Amino acid sequence: VIGAAMGIGMVIGPGLGGFLGGQALSLPFFVASGLSLIALALVFIILPDSPRVPQEAQPAHARGVQLSAMARALSGPLSILYVMAFLLSFGLTNFESVFGLYAATRYEYTTQQVGLILMVVGLISAVMQGGMTGPLTHRFGEIAIVRVALLSSAIGFLVMTRPTTLPLVLLSVAYFVTSNAMLNPSVNSLISKRASGGQGMAMGLANSFLSLGRVVGPLWAGFIFDINLNLPYLTGALIMLAGFVISIWKLRSNTGEDNLASLALEAKTTIEGGLT
Repeated sequence: VIGAAMGIGMVIGPGLGGFLGGQALSLPFFVASGLSLIALALVFIILPDSPRVPQEAQPAHARGVQLSAMARALSGPLSILYVMAFLLSFGLTNFESVFGLYAATRYEYTTQQVGLILMVVGLISAVMQGGMTGPLTHRFGEIAIVRVALLSSAIGFLVMTRPTTLPLVLLSVAYFVTSNAMLNPSVNSLISKRASGGQGMAMGLANSFLSLGRVVGPLWAGFIFDINLNLPYLTGALIMLAGFVISIWKLRSNTGEDNLASLALEAKTTIEGGLT
């Protein structure tokens, strides 16, 4: 339900932002601020507070930051997946962070047209992540999905530099987003399955690398956009291609462990469904 709600927001938000931006460029920011205040009020009114666990009742691994465990994770078998998380985040932000400028500079698109394209991006992402990721990973496995998605995303970056009309721009962006949408869920799924210690720490590290990519990616894309407007897409293609090569070279299938984790997850879901 939470994922579906976020998907709906990703679909409606860009279109609404583009429409409001056509009225006044500052209007989307004021509307977003108002919606954030409404969400904050609903949190205080509706959302119950989580029960507090006394410090002495917490297990030892839940107290404080375990730097040694984090260091072992970064130098262990999950390190390649953390690198993949950074690369996919860095590459994707080469598209997201400059697309509005790219469309306005190259095609002279209005805010409504940019909003329409981003609405298509949100719609495809919601459909792919909500309806296709599970069946495809169950059929082919996460590693195959990661490899195909990385290679297709590299091609998609190159394809997006070619269109000259709005329909072709929409098709090229749709191809790129379709290729890219399942990367993050597949990488996170691999990290979750292969975490030998606490899954919370492993996923926290993955989110840190994703956040690092979101910081470095826009800085890089904005810098090279001033040199040539196609460079962010070209470097994004190189990053995705590098990720594909790394996945072929370093990412290996732990078939037994992955299947055991999948069976455990399915059993847990079945038991919870029976209890409810």
